Amino acid sequence: MKHTTDATESIEDFFARYTRYLTEGDIEGLANIYNYPALAVTASGCLSITEPQQSRDFFSQGQEFYRSRGIHGVRARDIVTCIEVPGIWIGHLILENLDKSGSPVGEERNAYQVVTLQDGTRLIAVSTPLDTYNPDQNSGVK
Repeated sequence: MKHTTDATESIEDFFARYTRYLTEGDIEGLANIYNYPALAVTASGCLSITEPQQSRDFFSQGQEFYRSRGIHGVRARDIVTCIEVPGIWIGHLILENLDKSGSPVGEERNAYQVVTLQDGTRLIAVSTPLDTYNPDQNSGVK
């Protein structure tokens, strides 16, 4: 069995980078923060993301959608580690949606499984939006 390298950044710094990419609309950064294949799991089913272009397309459409609804940024808060073992972090957090002035306008709960590569880089392997089943979610998206 290979030795698993420690992550080069804390999970808080990892999600700060992730939300910075979301806020800045850095589609390449977002595509590069995922492991391939990755898995998106919702109450409606599972989707295997096998190549970066799928992430680019998803986040490009998502950015247009959120911006058109007055959401111009996102911040991670209330990061909870359920378990962390060498090479794998499993937990959940709140993505707080922000308007142009940086004021909160809603939130979305998400769970993640994050893997650590041999070089210490963290990547999202599984993403689970926890509010997709809830028509009353408080995302701020109208």
